[in-house]
Formats: sequence, C-alpha cells, structure tokens
Amino acid sequence: MLADAVRVPVPDSLESRSIQRVLLAFDGSPGAWKALERAIEVAVGQHARLTIAGVVEEPTVWCGCGPGVLPYTREMLRHDLEREMELHLAMARDEVPATVSVDTRVLHGRPASVLAALAESGHYDLVVAGPRPAGRLRRLFGRSVTHALLTRSSASVLAVKA
Repeated sequence: MLADAVRVPVPDSLESRSIQRVLLAFDGSPGAWKALERAIEVAVGQHARLTIAGVVEEPTVWCGCGPGVLPYTREMLRHDLEREMELHLAMARDEVPATVSVDTRVLHGRPASVLAALAESGHYDLVVAGPRPAGRLRRLFGRSVTHALLTRSSASVLAVKA
C-alpha cells in the first residue's frame, strides 16, 4: 500500500539544507571517543567541517588540616590541565580522515556554558556530545553537558551513547 501513497514535494529550502559545520564536545573519555566516531561519520557523509573542542575547567585547590605549603600553584595546575587537553585533542585530530577539514579548540570555563556559546557564535549546524561520566555524585548533582546544550543552543544536538 505504500506505493499508492501520495508523495508530498519537499520544499527546495529543505532539500538543499545540509550539515556544514559540526562541533564535537571532547574530553578524552571513552564516551567522547565514541562521539568522535559518530562526528566523523557525519562530517564525511555531509562533507562538513569538524571542530573538536575540549574544555579546561578552573582547577580547584583543596587544602587539608593544618598549615602547609602546596608544591603547586593554581597557574601550574591550569597549565597541566591545558597541556593534557591539547594532547587529547591532538590524538582525536589524528583519527580524522584527511578528507575532512578539522580544527581543534581549547576552551576555558564551565563546559556547558562555553560549548553552548561556541555553538552559537560559530554557527554550527550540529553539536555532537558523548554521555556524561558515570558516578553517583554526578548523577545526583550534575546536569549533563548534553542536556545543557539542548536547552542553551539553537543547533541540533546528537547525544551518543557509549
């Protein structure tokens, strides 16, 4: 009976609509690697530009009881976190085929906020994100970056399960 169905013409504006810019939220976790695979598939299939973005949050310094001197400064911790993120992004970039135009971005701040801001300012058509890290405290108190992107960005969001 499907052959007898009436075909409704698709407007030209929707036919020509494609994904041109893909943003991947990447943190180096196993879920992020899975999201990278999916983002590459989309970028290859749509001939889209891929941006892999990692976020470095402000380091938190915890102090124990009693006076003591920590051998690390906040700047040293921030530098170490930036370097680690740069290594994760370089490894991810190396997985992208040469046929895909790719760039990487290191962002600073709260992941949901800075990724949503980048998605808007960069005019991305699709944001790809992996699952939030598992953990009891994360489930109780933290909203996922994916959920925040859905509510804060006008771009489509693809949530990839690990």
